[in-house]
Amino acid sequence: MAETTTGVRVARNAGALYGVQLVSFLVPVFEIPILARALGAESYGQILFCQALALTASLLVEYGFNINAAQQAALARGRLPDLNRLFSQVLLAKVLLAAPLVGFMLVAWGVGLFDQYLDAALLAFVLAYFLAFGFSPMWYFQGRERMAGPALLDVGLRVCGLGLLALMVRTPGDFILALPILAIPPLLNTGLTTWWCRREVGPVGWDLGGACRQIREGFHFFVYRSASNLAMSAIPVFLGLTSGKRAVGEFAPPEKLIKGMASLAMPFLSAVFPVFSRHLSAGGGAAAFRAPVRVLAAIGVLAVVGAGVGAWLGPWVLDLLLGQGFAGSLAIYYVLLAVAPLRILNQSIAMVLLIPAGRAKAASYAISVFSALAVACGTALSLPYGGLGMAAGLVAAEAALLAVLIGMALRLLRQGEGHGA
Repeated sequence: MAETTTGVRVARNAGALYGVQLVSFLVPVFEIPILARALGAESYGQILFCQALALTASLLVEYGFNINAAQQAALARGRLPDLNRLFSQVLLAKVLLAAPLVGFMLVAWGVGLFDQYLDAALLAFVLAYFLAFGFSPMWYFQGRERMAGPALLDVGLRVCGLGLLALMVRTPGDFILALPILAIPPLLNTGLTTWWCRREVGPVGWDLGGACRQIREGFHFFVYRSASNLAMSAIPVFLGLTSGKRAVGEFAPPEKLIKGMASLAMPFLSAVFPVFSRHLSAGGGAAAFRAPVRVLAAIGVLAVVGAGVGAWLGPWVLDLLLGQGFAGSLAIYYVLLAVAPLRILNQSIAMVLLIPAGRAKAASYAISVFSALAVACGTALSLPYGGLGMAAGLVAAEAALLAVLIGMALRLLRQGEGHGA
């Protein structure tokens, strides 16, 4: 009976997360023809550069709490004082992480370091986008395995924002108007879900020692959760610096499609992560690893099939979205396509097997090293080859990371067999 209840709960939360993931994928895809056709490659590239800058900074504030704090919330289920303490500590930890970043951006803009890239309106857009994604409390609902309500709210706000964008952004002169339309839905979502959490857990306390402990103890989760995401989010920033805004405009549409494909497994992984965390932490030798290995095998097969479908549909989708003026995007798409199955497998090995089994530190450092390598290699290749070189660097680093994680997983399984014997 308990297994049936667990399965139903996993299916319900996975379904809610897939709803959010589908909208998170489709809304940026539908934004492409609206913004690219209305604004042109250069102005569209400017918005993408700002979004990438904000999302990169927000990952430093999110700090892996979507795994670390969600795991703590799962273990504290039913104990309201513990949940209150956890929510208060994580919120203050995010404030401590965000304050120096906001200060740096304001000072850098004030002394003119961003003059070439950001005016006052774009700086406000970057800060709003940064706060909206950095302070999202979705980790709380994920840990409590109650994602349906927050998922519906997120979907509704994103769809409303997309509708406004389609109605009001028609020409290059609507560039400034597009900025608040893009920023307000995620800001509203973060504000409303934070209020929702506050109603459930009670008054927020300001436990500075606890917040610092969350930052200290969550470092390895931050490295795992954010390192690969930082690489993908920062790529348009580095590409803009090396090759210009037009290169970002050509690179970002295929990159958005590939990022959406690569993230398709994450809702399922997020839903089963608390279950495997409890399952593998209880021990059980080799028998405990059978279910994770079967899940990984199924995900691998589906990832390869999905890449084949992406290769078939990609040219038609890009032509439909972009029209004229984005000549280099198709070649970039074909190179980036290899990232999708590689990234899905890397995420799955970490979240289904390594982190639940207590290998968070080793997995996080491997991911950190290869994410830095991806950025360095892609940036170096983008100097002579633009977006195509950036794509090639990402694929090479992701393939090398997969080889390392498979080796770590095989060692873990051999150790499990030894304990079972």
